[in-house]
Amino acid sequence: MKKISLGVLIGLVALAIGGIVVAQGIGRKPAIVLPSGIEVEVPDQAIDNSPVFMPSGFVSDEIIVKFEGDEKPFRVIKVPEGKVKEKVGNYQKRADVIYAEPNYIAYALMVPNDPYYKYQWHLDNPVYGGIQMEKAWDIATGFPSVVVAIVDTGIAYETYGKYCQAPDLDQTCFVPGYDFVNNDSHPNDDNNHGTHVAGTVAQSTNNSTGVAGVAFNACLMPVKVLDRRGSGNYANVASGIRFAADNGAKVINLSLGGTSDSIALKDAVAYAYQKGVTVVAACGNDNTASCLYPATYDDYVIAVGATQYDETKAPYSNYGPSLDLVAPGGNNNLDQNKDGYADGVLQQTFSSSRAVCNFAYYFFQGTSMAAPHVSGVAALLLAKGNATTPDEVRAALQKTAECPGGTCPSNTYGYGLIDAYAALGWTAVKTCSTDADCSDGLYCNGAEPCVAGVCQAGTPINCSDGVACTVDSCDETVDACVYTPNNTLCDDGLYCNGAETCNATLGCQIGTPVVCNDGNECTTDTCSEGLKVCENKLVADNTSCTGGVCCLGTCTIGITQCPTAVKCWSGTTNLYLYQTADQAKKFCKCAQGSYGYKSYKYNRSRKTVYKYIDPANNTDWNVTSLSSYGPIYSVTCSDRKAYPTNVDYTYPK
Repeated sequence: MKKISLGVLIGLVALAIGGIVVAQGIGRKPAIVLPSGIEVEVPDQAIDNSPVFMPSGFVSDEIIVKFEGDEKPFRVIKVPEGKVKEKVGNYQKRADVIYAEPNYIAYALMVPNDPYYKYQWHLDNPVYGGIQMEKAWDIATGFPSVVVAIVDTGIAYETYGKYCQAPDLDQTCFVPGYDFVNNDSHPNDDNNHGTHVAGTVAQSTNNSTGVAGVAFNACLMPVKVLDRRGSGNYANVASGIRFAADNGAKVINLSLGGTSDSIALKDAVAYAYQKGVTVVAACGNDNTASCLYPATYDDYVIAVGATQYDETKAPYSNYGPSLDLVAPGGNNNLDQNKDGYADGVLQQTFSSSRAVCNFAYYFFQGTSMAAPHVSGVAALLLAKGNATTPDEVRAALQKTAECPGGTCPSNTYGYGLIDAYAALGWTAVKTCSTDADCSDGLYCNGAEPCVAGVCQAGTPINCSDGVACTVDSCDETVDACVYTPNNTLCDDGLYCNGAETCNATLGCQIGTPVVCNDGNECTTDTCSEGLKVCENKLVADNTSCTGGVCCLGTCTIGITQCPTAVKCWSGTTNLYLYQTADQAKKFCKCAQGSYGYKSYKYNRSRKTVYKYIDPANNTDWNVTSLSSYGPIYSVTCSDRKAYPTNVDYTYPK
């Protein structure tokens, strides 16, 4: 068995035990080789080339209904074309209906038609389950907007000079990268390691050629920081990480590592993390009880160890307290699946630095091969949207991982073997310390109990229109009246006790403003007769009101002069609030005078948002700009009132 050694080099080393080409000896068949004119010999099984990838949906003119007391398990009822959701809602309101739902369509699982996919046990293990990619691909295959940076030896991504694009990457999306070894904009691979790693993340898939990749519709960013021998310095690696973070990468794969701690390297991964980038790094191949750097930087990096075909720890894989997850890394000394080939991770790359256009399919092993499986699944999570931050990606992967060793987390397996399908079904849960933290208004004014630090699902409560609500879409302050006949009074108190007419399509319509008891015309709910709110500013501070004076827009009883007002939030300067719980609590402290928050409402477009310079200070409201994909434009505080962030708030000094 021939090994193409990547070497053990001083400083930073690429983490593959060896790129192993199973070409001869030990009773195994030749390696799978693609270039035309070269003989291909594979085991004598038929290759399934049938494409099986179809969208989800339901029959457009049928619903399934279960009636109470009906001897049949359910009935299929024809409905007008395009009226499925409406009719389901109508039947769900009937007392004699147990359930009603669309007649959903089921499809065969996505099985790529790439002819050598059958040897990629590491994507979907037929015996042990593996990382469940076939079921995961039915949910997500990635988006080009989710860019994964391969910070490595480069990628065979283009035909340029002496370099050639890997044939099985011809349909893969690439964005511009950089070569920090040669200081140019052509980060081509001259080692073979980076190309193999890149293939696991986003190899061209379902193209009737070669093999498959995890997130094959994602884009790759080649960033070359290691030379043709597979080594490089920390300065280049740190620069490559920062380049990726500054140029749109959502995930950074680091199938590399070194034995020395470094402030520059740690600062680089911290910088990427703070910019919202998920950083994944290989733990190392020394079978020692500690990960290499940067995998050991726990706060910023997901450290990945390797498993073999039977989902036990690969004998070379590092382990220890910094290990977060494990993924298939392979073992070229075994053929546990009896397919005639070594149990390595199969991807396309070239044979050596002297033959950068001589492409074939190679079984490599190492934590270098394990890490890109995790990076690919992270890209799928971001594409689906059920995880949007590095912490959420980590939580989704860790909480859904399969534990091969009985008890996880452990030093051997971390939180366990990644499960792509389970991770894509993960949803974020709200953490808490008391029951009050869970009073977030879900389930139409219901509150969920806090159990073991997690808010539990509450009991659905009927909204005022008589329809049970299970999501925040039921907003009692708006009182959409979709189940009320046209022109029935909505009577939700908008416009100071006014009533709006109801339109079946548009919901409650704006009514005529009504004059409040204090003589001021009110055009929003801010006019509350119980408090004699005067925040329309028609009444100045220190102006007499019944029993007191008007201060900061409110009739304050029992005083003769308003306290000095201090502006604690400027809506003109600070249009948006940065999305963290602590800052939202501080905002509520300013806006309504008590701690606690209910929920965020935010848009997903990239804007300039703000955070507080000193989170521990309750009165210092200076801000600094920060870029984010999720600015908060409205915070609902513990009084269940939504406070927009684009207005001024003050407090009495």
